[in-house]
Amino acid sequence: MKTTPRGSGEIIRWALVPRSNEPSVIIIVVDDSDDDALTAAVAREDRVPSERFGGMWGSGQKEGNKLVAFQLIQFGRGVERRWYTESIGRQLLETILDVPHYVSIMPAEIAGNAITVEAMLPRISGSMLVGVEHRSAQVAEILAGWRD
Repeated sequence: MKTTPRGSGEIIRWALVPRSNEPSVIIIVVDDSDDDALTAAVAREDRVPSERFGGMWGSGQKEGNKLVAFQLIQFGRGVERRWYTESIGRQLLETILDVPHYVSIMPAEIAGNAITVEAMLPRISGSMLVGVEHRSAQVAEILAGWRD
């Protein structure tokens, strides 16, 4: 039986929102159905970007496959969650390394069946937007070895 540690899970899907002369946005759709603390944190957040939360990217491996992971951190205390994806490509890696940028943590219930960025954008107000200010050396290593 596969178990996932509390506060960890797969990114269901992601989308990129490139913006000229402003930080890009990476939308990650996550399952918060069994995570009341995360659901409450997203619902309470009223600042864009959040002043109480931040995030950072990292990497890892699962069954020999490279992963990219995002960690949500509440400043000072509280909620800390990590999501990962094996579904990575050059464009995602380059956007992650282009700092600063924002990550929109969108609950799956809010995302519904939206799979394109155009379908996700009208739902973004139901997500939490956090800033990422530090470049991930781990993600840079993945990109350096990337072959299209």
